[in-house]
Amino acid sequence: MQKEFSPQSMAKMAMCIALISVSSYITFPLPFTPAMITASTAAMGLAALVLTPKQTFITMSAYLILGGLVGLPILPGGIGGLGRLLGPTGGFYFAWVVAYTLVSMFKGERINFKRYLIVTLAFSLTIVYIGGIASMMMVLDIGLEAAVVQAMLPFIPGDIFKGIIAAFVAVKVNKALPNT
Repeated sequence: MQKEFSPQSMAKMAMCIALISVSSYITFPLPFTPAMITASTAAMGLAALVLTPKQTFITMSAYLILGGLVGLPILPGGIGGLGRLLGPTGGFYFAWVVAYTLVSMFKGERINFKRYLIVTLAFSLTIVYIGGIASMMMVLDIGLEAAVVQAMLPFIPGDIFKGIIAAFVAVKVNKALPNT
């Protein structure tokens, strides 16, 4: 328990929040959806692969609290506030906490690029897309087909690419840093 919240592990968690926050400014809006392509999901994948599940949950929750409840402009597109969490893309945000905590839980003990990639894609794609589709259906009052087109289909290739980047960098980071 002490090791999980040592000064080194707390610093690693803070660095992950900072990386996710800064990467949220790298976005590409799409004209047909309120969701945008964002680099923050690559940073979230990396965080999940270098932190323990408990640390990942706390890190992702702290990010949402800072961006959504406190209103810091750290959510994708440099926006913050409760309205963002309750809007059409809110399902993505809440799903991130669940998805990336599960990535961390199932990444395994050994440093392994293939396992990291498979676990990252399996959990992040399915859970995050379900959250995004659900919130768009509820908030925008659209059907499943329209929600899939707006919340999932255009993002699949980029999310696979970001999963590859997260897994690759996580292998390097986990080999370089002591297990904290």
